[in-house]
Amino acid sequence: MSELIFLDLEWNTTFYRSRSGERLPFHELIEVAAIKVAQDTGAMLDSFHSYVHPKASRKIESRTYRLLPYEREELRSLLAAAPCFLDLGPAFLRWCGKDPVFVEWGNNDVEVLLSNFAFHHISFDADWRCEYFDLQYVYQKLLGGDLGCQPSLEKAVTDLSMETDLDFHSAWNDTYYTVLVYQVMLDRFTDLTLFHRPPKQRGPLPLWELELGEFDTRWACKNRREVTQPVCPLCRQPLSAGRWVRTAPTEQVLRCKCREHRRLYLAVTAEKTPAGRWACKAALYKDAGHIAERYRKASRKSQERRERSSA
Repeated sequence: MSELIFLDLEWNTTFYRSRSGERLPFHELIEVAAIKVAQDTGAMLDSFHSYVHPKASRKIESRTYRLLPYEREELRSLLAAAPCFLDLGPAFLRWCGKDPVFVEWGNNDVEVLLSNFAFHHISFDADWRCEYFDLQYVYQKLLGGDLGCQPSLEKAVTDLSMETDLDFHSAWNDTYYTVLVYQVMLDRFTDLTLFHRPPKQRGPLPLWELELGEFDTRWACKNRREVTQPVCPLCRQPLSAGRWVRTAPTEQVLRCKCREHRRLYLAVTAEKTPAGRWACKAALYKDAGHIAERYRKASRKSQERRERSSA
């Protein structure tokens, strides 16, 4: 592979009914940005950028407005004038070419992209294949140190002492920043080779997630109402909660139960900022995978410690 496609997406989470009647989440794209880059030099070769007019979403969620660096009316105007995914999707495929190799910060964007193709019943050529790499994981392994703490793109850019003139959480700006991080890594590692995140470290997309803000102490974020009184994002009913378990130095997980959708996991993560505060995020998962496994292991260890201390 001599050419990489750096990709970043923004989406709005809505819900739809499956054929069985189950209410399911759908991350509908509202912005697509990509930059073609020479793998060996990091030179930017070509770009693709477009907003996407949403069709499945009845409204833009408040969380989407909070996350993106646009005023409400500005974003509405951009989306109203944008093409729908039925037009944009095929055009983006043609731009990508055959057998594209994507690079993203994290491991969700390509999955969300493909789910949008599936939702809109846009087919691929029989021989079409794509590959993708998670630059966040490569950065963690080579520069970040602690694999239990996934650094945000903003943190990586700050740690690398790069200029931050552009807002974060815009698909185009974040794609550009990801390319700059890759260029710095090329300079530091002359034989840099991208490598895949092990499958066991991949996890499901959250049903709901929220940036909680910055706090003076690591777990002060747990006093937020969204954390103390969690609600099922599928049916909007209050969740009955068990107990918190610390699964990693930067993560605590609460196992919850919904009457309709049964077991869910609320994960709260805290990441230390350059200013010494704690940037925190909450997310709810239905099929928690590795999160559930970490919860079970940590619970067993905690139980064993209690049994030893009481013996």
